[in-house]
Amino acid sequence: MDMKTVVFKKLFTKLLPLIMFMYFLSFVDRANIGIASLTMNQDLNISTAAYGMGAGLFFIGYVLFGVPSNVMLAKLGARKWISLILLVWGTISTCTMFVTTAYELYVIRFCLGVAEAGFYPGIIYYLGCWFPTEAKTRAFTYFHMSLAVSMCVGNVLSGIILQMDGIASLHGWQWVFLCEGLPAVLCSFVAYSVLLDSPKDAKWLTQSEKDWLIKQLEFEKDNSVMNNISILKVCKKIQVWHLSIIYLTLNTGFYGIIFWLPQIVKEMTGTNNTVTSLLSAIPWIVAMICMYFVAGYADQAKKKKLFVAVPIFIGAVGLFLGTYLGSFPILALSALSISTAGCECCVGPFWTFPSRMFNGITGAAAIAIINAIGNLSGFFGPYIFGVVISGRSFQLGLVFLAVMMTISGLLAMALKEKI
Repeated sequence: MDMKTVVFKKLFTKLLPLIMFMYFLSFVDRANIGIASLTMNQDLNISTAAYGMGAGLFFIGYVLFGVPSNVMLAKLGARKWISLILLVWGTISTCTMFVTTAYELYVIRFCLGVAEAGFYPGIIYYLGCWFPTEAKTRAFTYFHMSLAVSMCVGNVLSGIILQMDGIASLHGWQWVFLCEGLPAVLCSFVAYSVLLDSPKDAKWLTQSEKDWLIKQLEFEKDNSVMNNISILKVCKKIQVWHLSIIYLTLNTGFYGIIFWLPQIVKEMTGTNNTVTSLLSAIPWIVAMICMYFVAGYADQAKKKKLFVAVPIFIGAVGLFLGTYLGSFPILALSALSISTAGCECCVGPFWTFPSRMFNGITGAAAIAIINAIGNLSGFFGPYIFGVVISGRSFQLGLVFLAVMMTISGLLAMALKEKI
């Protein structure tokens, strides 16, 4: 095998497994409230609007602290900062089991958002520091694939744990937060031992392999579109705001699916909580399969725009179809699976855009800004969805999500990129 093939193989096998597992834990702890809500809302007398508010407040803390957290990662290194993030978010997620009112839920979800704020943009920045452009789409996609795994396995696992209701005088939803929060705390110690701050520290690369990788990364850094500019200037760049709005409108549909899918499936099928959690995993299985193939094609393509826009449009079509197929559960679930796959397939190609434009602390800030603005939808999407459907069926809410994704696809088509 040539040098490039050997280095890429080592990068994917040595770095991605731990990073993917951490993101798996991240999204389990972020989204398990969706399954927990099947009994928690009734136990705590929380309305659909209040639940939407609680689910969404995570993203207010997430948005406010994303940029400073990512700048700290760039300054201190991934090993220390990501390990600390894991420890804090795992502790807070576990403490969600102690909430007794909607207002306490609001506080704990906000704090969880603060704790997790730097993880996702931090990993995007971190992967950009290790993977050359030729492998970036696959790296970002495989990392993001952990989200689909977490929603698939996590939903089923949460559904099983939910049946522990009454054990040790705890509600099932309390067991969900306890059993799924502690692993992040334990993983923080593994991350501190395993994560490396730069290719120079990689003992699993030979000296010649290190030299080739560092040279390749330095060449791409020197040829980035916007190199060594201040964070203030980054905030003024139209490219940053263009990408941010694409991500904002995309995530409105995406997070609407994440936080409401179990309840939508339950209404459509009339199944019990365990079967609902199993059925809710199907769209994420479809998404994982599609992501794997799309990533391979996208990495080979010189231009990535269509690999962002087309999946978004497909996702919007899936949501529109879902609004009219509620009386046909199998067809409706198929439509939601198409939508979920569309939402997921575009993310890997999307993140290649900012990673090619910026580098260093400036790059960390740019990625964090785009991620922060994009994740505002994590608050507004679930909350508006909850308000829209209050006392009604899910149809109108799905139309709202589909419209937002259509806007995202149109904005993606307007992206400009250089070969």
